[in-house]
Amino acid sequence: MKSNFDTLTNIEQFNRCMTTFWRQHEQELYLFFLGRLSDSEQAKDYLQDLFLKARIIADSFCSMDNPRAWLFKAARNMLIDNWRKNRKFTELSEELPVLDSDTQPIEKLTTCLPQTLQKLSEQDQYIIQACDIEGFPQLMIAEQMGLTLPAFKSRLLRARLKLKEIMLSECQIEFADDTSICCHKHDDQ
Repeated sequence: MKSNFDTLTNIEQFNRCMTTFWRQHEQELYLFFLGRLSDSEQAKDYLQDLFLKARIIADSFCSMDNPRAWLFKAARNMLIDNWRKNRKFTELSEELPVLDSDTQPIEKLTTCLPQTLQKLSEQDQYIIQACDIEGFPQLMIAEQMGLTLPAFKSRLLRARLKLKEIMLSECQIEFADDTSICCHKHDDQ
């Protein structure tokens, strides 16, 4: 069981550690907050709250490998929490205007994509499904397949180009001049 003397010694050690560390980085942390909040008083308040957060984890703060990194991560999280709490939402009207949009091309693409994927090799299907549809990181899939990342990216590009060719012919897809916009040709064209 810890004696009062041991507890007092731990508090004194933390105070020395924290005081030394805080003096080294207080200005840097203040400028970090000030740069994001643009209000000196609010930046000081956040700085004080950050100090209190460090104080709460007193037992582990001074034994961390990189307490500076912890402080900046905690500072970023405080700012994100503040932003989320204070962001403003606009009420939508009950009477939203009806947009004159044709969802039929999107529906056609939705049915066409699985059919065109089936026309690719199994490996190309897997690559596109994993990266573009399911959103897995390219590096992870490359490692699974035993490929280097550049080799995997080349295969992914080739698979995408094959899919594009098939979709152009089978799904009547057209691209804008800058190729950033894809749409389905209308039946009247």
